[in-house]
Amino acid sequence: MQSPPSPSAIAATFDIDTGPFDFWPTRSSRIQGLGGSESSEDPAYVFHTRYVSLESSTVRCSLVFTGLTATLGSMIVRVNALPLDGSRPAETIKTWPIAVKEIVAAGGTMRLTFDAVDGMQYAVLGHLYTETDAIAQSFTILLDAAVRQPHFEQQVEAARKSIFGQRVFRRASRLLAHGKATLADPVSQTCTASQFNEPAYDQWLERLKLAKHRHRKQWEFVYILQTLERYGMLKAGARGLGFGVGIEPLPAAMAAIGCSIVATDLAADDVRSRDWTLTNQHSEGLDQLRYPEICPNDVFDRNVAFRVADMNAIPADLRGFDFTWSSCAYEHLGSIEAGLDFVRNAVQCLNPGGLAVHTTELNLTSNDATIDSGGTVLFRRRDFERLAVDLVSRGHFVAQIKYDLGDTQQDAYVDVPPYSADNHLKLALGQYVTTSFGIVVRRGDR
Repeated sequence: MQSPPSPSAIAATFDIDTGPFDFWPTRSSRIQGLGGSESSEDPAYVFHTRYVSLESSTVRCSLVFTGLTATLGSMIVRVNALPLDGSRPAETIKTWPIAVKEIVAAGGTMRLTFDAVDGMQYAVLGHLYTETDAIAQSFTILLDAAVRQPHFEQQVEAARKSIFGQRVFRRASRLLAHGKATLADPVSQTCTASQFNEPAYDQWLERLKLAKHRHRKQWEFVYILQTLERYGMLKAGARGLGFGVGIEPLPAAMAAIGCSIVATDLAADDVRSRDWTLTNQHSEGLDQLRYPEICPNDVFDRNVAFRVADMNAIPADLRGFDFTWSSCAYEHLGSIEAGLDFVRNAVQCLNPGGLAVHTTELNLTSNDATIDSGGTVLFRRRDFERLAVDLVSRGHFVAQIKYDLGDTQQDAYVDVPPYSADNHLKLALGQYVTTSFGIVVRRGDR
């Protein structure tokens, strides 16, 4: 049996000399007490190192604050890469969102790593888009790089393919997947800017008769439809069940294909539907779901039915469907546990082999602190992973999870109130940054 490569496969470790404010030494930081004395042109600016050239290496980065105090604020830390020859602009290659108070709880230190390659130079920078009361006495960045010797990656891959490696990595790799989230091959994934540029996105907008807006809610509609079609669910005669449909165009689009749809929402006299009614997001019947430009009325009437249904208590007769879906609905069920229970319970509405596609909120700031009860909750990575393990243990299948945060400037932008109608992939909600996340579940034989 082959052994994993020893630490000697890595050459010398060396420190990298860079200061947190070297790029803009005179600008003041969003964290009070840091940076220079001049007002920054970027109100969210916290720090920006100079660009440093690196050999192919794994870079370990420690952000060390002295005297840091904070109860509010979510910082986005990014690594930008810039070619040495200037052949293209700098691009963000990695992003870490974190609540400032979590850095305080960790003693003022945040640690992260990224991979560097030859021919590039790198800078680490931070922005704080949300309201904050953060104050610090000083701030330093410690960088060190472990340069990889030739063939190190091949040795690691060989070890992973050994019997030992399979035992260690195989199970985890089925649940969590690396790489870009795409519409061409949708799994359980986040909303990223690159997906708006895929051919499938424009094709679905044509069917939905919508102008393109780089807005995560529009992405949710496209993601749900594309995932259902990709896995063979959208076809004439298939039965679909939608939860909390509001006035979304999905029932009409599915009916136009020939699917038989049951669309559900809360009862009009349910006090919980009041806010949705006031904002014209609640459906009381079929008329609010008609989109004749998407589906002719006669086809719509033949293929779509409306039912009142509480997602916290799904009617027992809603069974035997080929697919189910919900678009940013189950984060409004009162608590994280109520939302997770809905996903579990909705699987029972499916035929064996049927598919569920649900979108909701993903907390990008923390895997611990979150909004776990109230009108809108924010699910953490650990909530989805716990849900996935639970569903798999019950004999169901969960599509691999990709926590891809994107690598463009648009992916790094965090929208703040009043929210934009276009540049809206990630947003600040209270002290947290959130985005849309879709989970895909196929029912097993049980």
